[in-house]
Amino acid sequence: MSALDPFYAMLRRDGDPFRHHPGNLRELQLAAMKERFAERREHIRLLRRRADDVGVHDVNRDADMVPLLFAHQIYKSYPESLIDNGRWQHLAAWLQTLSSKPVGEVDLNGVHNVDAWMDRLREAGHYVFSSSGTSGKCSFISQTRSDLENVTESCVKLGVYGNALIQRDFGKRPVFLMMPPAGAHRHIEPILNAAKRLGAESTLMFDEPALASATISMGRMRRAIADGSAKPSEVAAFQEHAVARQRHTGAMIDRFLDKLAARRDVPVLVQGNWSLHWTLVDRARQRGIADGICHPDTVITTGGGLKGTSAPADYREQIIRFYGIREENIQNSYGMSEMIGAGPWSDTAQGYAICPWIVPFVLDKTGEQLLNPSDGKGVVEGRFAFFDLLAEGYWGGFITGDKVTIDFSPAGDTDGLQGPLVRQVGRYADLEEGEDKLSCAGTMESYVRGMINV
Repeated sequence: MSALDPFYAMLRRDGDPFRHHPGNLRELQLAAMKERFAERREHIRLLRRRADDVGVHDVNRDADMVPLLFAHQIYKSYPESLIDNGRWQHLAAWLQTLSSKPVGEVDLNGVHNVDAWMDRLREAGHYVFSSSGTSGKCSFISQTRSDLENVTESCVKLGVYGNALIQRDFGKRPVFLMMPPAGAHRHIEPILNAAKRLGAESTLMFDEPALASATISMGRMRRAIADGSAKPSEVAAFQEHAVARQRHTGAMIDRFLDKLAARRDVPVLVQGNWSLHWTLVDRARQRGIADGICHPDTVITTGGGLKGTSAPADYREQIIRFYGIREENIQNSYGMSEMIGAGPWSDTAQGYAICPWIVPFVLDKTGEQLLNPSDGKGVVEGRFAFFDLLAEGYWGGFITGDKVTIDFSPAGDTDGLQGPLVRQVGRYADLEEGEDKLSCAGTMESYVRGMINV
């Protein structure tokens, strides 16, 4: 029997994983981390190199895991020239340093861009996903088919046990998804699959796939404009394309709005983030559409911040009025694309739950010191890191860019949620204190450069 079996069971069996934890969860988590490390150090070259250098040969306590957590930037540590020059085999060699399954033997002949590279790897069983890459450089992480299926299952669990109305109408509601039909981002396919189980029918906001190559090109052009290296002809072409895209996007949002308004007679589920919800509200206001567009039992899912979208301070209240729903009809959650599963927010508990297969760590800002209370009790503020016990295609240990406050021993009415609660979340990059480069990031990137021949 594997130490990981209880965590797969918590995800896949019927029941609420956020409110039904085994009494010895911390003991089970430590045993599972120990097993994962023993397995993965044999398969992931970067992990083996790091473990050897810091002298960690076994995981017997939380502190042993801290130097083995990967900075989130490491998944974009490849030289950009590999994509610019179409050196796809070298990009695969870079990915291999971070992957648990063999990537280097995939035939990449005929690949013409980064999306075709990802498609070719997918055909060989490597379900690579990418970050948004708004800076012009995407993160790439290789996952297995099992990882993809587990993300789908986690989306269903969040939907059912994150809101009583969704649970009440399981499989019956029309679902409106503010997303494209396909794309490079991790959650697109799982959310589409989860929607088929959560609702009766689905309507998509966008009609074109979200391509990594397009995101990279846009991010790089913005960077070139900002630093003055873009040619006038390139800027003109970029602006012309942006106007055309804005026009097409407006048409897609209009269609989505019209279809949503046509179903105001029944409760629906609207999936999106705060940025997209506000974009919908703003478009409706431009068209003179009155608030209260939906049935009062409609549920909206949210997550993340505004992601650069300009909105008034009371945007959340305005979104609620636009849909014509109550505060409790919002299913807010905290998670990230590198994580299998997000935890729902509870107004009663005033915190986000943490999936039982996610081991939370609070570190100092440099990412070096563990701040978790030794007795498992108390409230701690610092940089959020975690170990995802279910991650199979990649190492599940991450240090994020988030500053969090975690209550490891919440008291009072927790709405049945068990385990630590995330009380507050912010991005260091958005806070006055700013973001600093993680201490381990440079070392890890030097490891990677030494492992690939570019």
